[in-house]
Amino acid sequence: MNLPQLYYFIKLAELQHYTKAAKELYITQPSLSAAIASLEDELGLLLFQKKGRNVALTKYGEEFYVSVSQALNELERGIASMKMHSGKLDGTIDVGCIPTLLGDFLPNAIQHYLTTNLHVKFNIFQGMSVEIANGVSTGKYDIGFCSKVEGEDGLYYIPIMAQELILIVNDKHPLACKKQISIEELKNHNLTTYRDSIPIGAVVRNLLRKHGIDATFSYDDEISIGGVISETNLAAIVARTPFLKQFDNLVHIPIIDVPKDTRLIYMVFSKKNFVSSSVEAFADFIVAHEMNLPKEEQKKGIL
Repeated sequence: MNLPQLYYFIKLAELQHYTKAAKELYITQPSLSAAIASLEDELGLLLFQKKGRNVALTKYGEEFYVSVSQALNELERGIASMKMHSGKLDGTIDVGCIPTLLGDFLPNAIQHYLTTNLHVKFNIFQGMSVEIANGVSTGKYDIGFCSKVEGEDGLYYIPIMAQELILIVNDKHPLACKKQISIEELKNHNLTTYRDSIPIGAVVRNLLRKHGIDATFSYDDEISIGGVISETNLAAIVARTPFLKQFDNLVHIPIIDVPKDTRLIYMVFSKKNFVSSSVEAFADFIVAHEMNLPKEEQKKGIL
């Protein structure tokens, strides 16, 4: 048994496909098959079983995966620690991110990180929260930034920032003169907001439901909502994000009875997938230097 065999085993366990795993490992499929067969022969157990065109871990493979992941993580941490001392931490990090963080938070965080970790490379992928969480869970992304998604097991969610929920109207709307507003004051106005099938839409839906207020739940993002509000007599509850800045005729009105941490953005990574030293170092950097939370939320730590 050698170290490459263990890395091969981890990659195959995550992708569950010999051809895909071999491609990402930059080896031939026969070489991967031979390495796994040798490992299984040495252990005296089958680690994988066929599942259609793919493979899946056996119960022994699942147990071995946990042990190997923990061992390789410890090894990677040790290597990362030495490389950080020498300034030679490297690697490529695949990051999944919701659109609203791509205009300011993520580029700034990466630039800050690269000032002391010049050899690390980043691949950035945009998507909605459900897609990002699923991508992290399946190993498509090393780390993600998104809302908390229910039903995705095996993920760590660490709150890293809050986005204030506000009311937006255009400058001709009857509420445009308001400096602030309460939820109750919205009862006699036509409201729209995000689709309630996405996490932020579900948050707004629950918020309005507590006050007996109805709305149409129709949109995925602030660009779509901002465009509608700028041209109609509707009002909308949205997160205050950079996307709203492109609409000159929108009025942003704080909602006084909505807590600042109602809309949280999380850094998410997998409990079950192998996490490289470069990914772990970047996650530690985000927690140490880039978190922007209300004080009460900072005390909660990992959720």
